Amino acid sequence: MEFKPWKIAVHRRKNAASQADGLPGFLQAVLEGRGFGEPETAREFLEGPEGFHDPMALADMDKAVARVRRAIQENEKILVYGDYDCDGVTATVILYDYLENAGADVLYYIPAREEEGYGLNKSAIDKMKEAGVALIITVDNGITALEEVAYAGSLGIDVVVTDHHRPGETLPEAAAVVDPHRSGCTYPFPDLCGAGVAFKLVCALEEDAEGMLLEHYGDLLAIGTVADLVPLTGENRALVKAGIALLAESENLGIQALARRAGLDLSAITSENIAFGIAPRINVTGRIGSVDQAVELLLCRDEDRAAQLAGEICALNDRRKELEGAIIQDIQLLLEREPQLLDRRVLVLSGEGWNPGVIGIIAARLVERYGKPCLLLSILDGEARGSARSVEGFSIIEAIRSQAEYLEKCGGHPMAAGLTLPKENISAFAQGLEDYAREQYPSMPLLTLGVDTIVRLGEATLDNAKQLERLEPFGCGNPQPVLALVGAKVAKLVPMGKEGNHLRVTLEQDGISAQAVLFGTGPEHFPLEEGELADVAFVLSVNTFNGSQRPQLRILSIRPHGFDMAGKLKTGAAYQSLRRGEEPEEPLTFNREDLTVVFRWLRSHAPWKKGTDLLAHRLGNSSSYGKVLAALDILCELGLISRKTQRGAETIEVLPAAGKAELDASPTYRIFQEKLVN
Repeated sequence: MEFKPWKIAVHRRKNAASQADGLPGFLQAVLEGRGFGEPETAREFLEGPEGFHDPMALADMDKAVARVRRAIQENEKILVYGDYDCDGVTATVILYDYLENAGADVLYYIPAREEEGYGLNKSAIDKMKEAGVALIITVDNGITALEEVAYAGSLGIDVVVTDHHRPGETLPEAAAVVDPHRSGCTYPFPDLCGAGVAFKLVCALEEDAEGMLLEHYGDLLAIGTVADLVPLTGENRALVKAGIALLAESENLGIQALARRAGLDLSAITSENIAFGIAPRINVTGRIGSVDQAVELLLCRDEDRAAQLAGEICALNDRRKELEGAIIQDIQLLLEREPQLLDRRVLVLSGEGWNPGVIGIIAARLVERYGKPCLLLSILDGEARGSARSVEGFSIIEAIRSQAEYLEKCGGHPMAAGLTLPKENISAFAQGLEDYAREQYPSMPLLTLGVDTIVRLGEATLDNAKQLERLEPFGCGNPQPVLALVGAKVAKLVPMGKEGNHLRVTLEQDGISAQAVLFGTGPEHFPLEEGELADVAFVLSVNTFNGSQRPQLRILSIRPHGFDMAGKLKTGAAYQSLRRGEEPEEPLTFNREDLTVVFRWLRSHAPWKKGTDLLAHRLGNSSSYGKVLAALDILCELGLISRKTQRGAETIEVLPAAGKAELDASPTYRIFQEKLVN
């Protein structure tokens, strides 16, 4: 287990007795850390806006309404043109369902990810021309489709663009362009998702300024908004909160069927259930299946057909997991063969035949594991299609655009991006990214765990867990609060799960005991022994079982109390700089004695399964994190140890000696010798 740095919010803890605003001190601390420290702002956040914004405040909404109404009245054929992700699917369903119920002659179309890619394309427009379409309404796309909108116009097809992505300098020449991010738009809340903008169009068509149509589409809107990772603040927060309440009683047969197959109880649905239970299953149809399955499911009015589609979609999701597992195994083998790839500031990996629909998910996992931007490339027929994820503070899209000479196309935002380039350009592109990162980010931004407040174990009560529920729905811009304990005793460890790969951890502090759960880590990889003190980051929630409630602590990060995180970051960065052939900001020396210390420890404790961080911590002042990294690399190069990773956990074995090891045979050791000479 590696220990992630924490970023603890700055705030002042108030005494409960001094709460003039009526908010408990525990909740006040969390709110203050998030910028809602004043009673008025806190109350506004908790209670939400009194109403919803008038959809007619969106620029061009009047033009959009007029053109759509004309199409309905004159029985023109209308096409709803969506996108293959969850936001695009729900936006398509909302608008299509409304238009159909309004008596419109309406079709929907969503391009296939593999064959057509994102957004409007001329081939699809040609098909629509043949089908007699007179009006295309885009949802969750279209704002940058200047050429395609112009092409549709040349064929006599009008286009109404509804989108939420940021436009370029020029808008499409459409009948209307509805996007809260367009220049001159005075809509009070610009962060609607694609489904949100589509819903606003429906409200405008119905002259529903108060959002009464939310009763009909709030369940779909909540799913689309949570899935698209737009900020769950302001109007989004109010829409999702209302939508989740509607999901509990949803009459949508497709949602009901999908929830049943996913093992979700709609009566107790949360934004987390949407994000990790419903959204991935809708998204998978656009990744490895047919997105029409998801649209048909959400429009379905037959229970048997809904059950069949939900089964097919859940089977696709299982297949997605299998594909991910195979690619992750490929990546592990690649990194074992070429460990120097991990020295790069930006991790770029490629593989023949990797499914391009799932590599984005895997890239996000690698970012979590290695704490650096990651880009995966799937190679097929000489073309590489990539998906990238980043850390806060490093704009991956700007980094990719800096290498435009190697690309065919790219798009995205600071935290995630996609791209296409010829296979033969991969090496030059990867080196260009590395050069860009070195020049623009001498110190790379770190992946940190945000902590809202430090608490004592006695504050992790059921009442406080219920207080935190007032901050829901959780998601982008409003994550579930992360709390931290400092110096809590690990009193007992009990394995959980069929394979014992989860833990129930009993914590003690101030004479109070509480149980916490840690998923994905078994006893052999847990970094502490019973009786040791720990610093623990966790989320607090209400666990309901058999009609009773209790507080549940779910551990996100745990490390020995007093772990030298600053030392790890400093010496780890220095060692990586040396590996890259660069001059480190902080000097790092290494000698035979350092190597001996590490090797002796491993011989006494092998197989070592508790991670490099703990190894450095156990060695104390006799070594440092950077020196431990160097020692492990040298020992591997000399054939004295082996390092294997499985399911994200590393095991270090000491190998039988095959004669005397010559230190100069280690490339890493020679790096340090050369530094001493210079």
